[in-house]
Amino acid sequence: MSFYHTNLDIKLCDITNICNIQNSNFDIDTKFDFFVRPDIATKSDLTFFSSIKYTLKTNANYIITNKNLCKNFSNDKGILVSNNLECDIAKISNLYYRNKTKDEISKLGKPIIGNNSTISKNTIIENGSTIGNNFSLGDFSTIGHNCVIGDNVNIGRNVSITNTLIGDNVNIGDGTKVGQNGFGFAYDEKYIPIKIFHIGRVIIQNGVNIGVNCTLDKGSFNDTIVGENTYIDNLVHIAHNVVIGNNCAIAGQCGFAGSASIGNFVQIGGQTGVGGHIKISDNVKIAAKSGVIRDINKGETVMGYPAININKYLKNYKKTMM
Repeated sequence: MSFYHTNLDIKLCDITNICNIQNSNFDIDTKFDFFVRPDIATKSDLTFFSSIKYTLKTNANYIITNKNLCKNFSNDKGILVSNNLECDIAKISNLYYRNKTKDEISKLGKPIIGNNSTISKNTIIENGSTIGNNFSLGDFSTIGHNCVIGDNVNIGRNVSITNTLIGDNVNIGDGTKVGQNGFGFAYDEKYIPIKIFHIGRVIIQNGVNIGVNCTLDKGSFNDTIVGENTYIDNLVHIAHNVVIGNNCAIAGQCGFAGSASIGNFVQIGGQTGVGGHIKISDNVKIAAKSGVIRDINKGETVMGYPAININKYLKNYKKTMM
């Protein structure tokens, strides 16, 4: 099951033709199966490393990285040294992957829908989708190709679901959009933005409740995940690669930038913004209208911008009011 088309028989010469690579003393006819993140790459795949924040372990024989990071790898790896790594990652993603055409989608198997389902007449369920029992789909909603949806799922009106796996007992409110492209791009040498093709999915686990007019972007090379029994209020934006844990409560108008990680039993007040690549640990409470720009330790209660310990914030606030 795939949400996108993969171009096969990509060779090293295809990579060097479109990328700004310093070194090219390799067999240009070397073939790569896929372009994927390091932890899932096999020996026959091409992968990338763009930050020391992430593990340097991979099974891939060939890695594209920059001059500063290439020294972290042993001589048995084929290291492609890029002069503009983020840009080259974007270029390679578009070399390998593209959206399926209407004709390709039409050739997928007809959707499978379980028993006791209620589906409005003016909806679209594309081929390849698998849907469980007791499913409800409201007016003018769309389920994209190859989506998988569990039992007892209720989807409201004007909802769009693509590139998504949904568990059991999930509710999604009117107007919500799930699985669209994330806001991921890189600038080339002329400072022109190049969109990264996102191959990640959205995974919504059992018991999740999502309010109206929310947006959940699909991942770039990872998945965007919402954990079990998490409640998301209206008008919440969840960007690509965000991972939200189990039993969280997120109030309205919150925004999560790409690759933020939220633990279990986290409570977040309305209009809070969480920065990209931020880690919020378990049992954290964040007051409304906070701006989180640093990692938050387990059990902390924070507020303000930048969000700090609530007692420290209130103490400083009292000083300014005196």
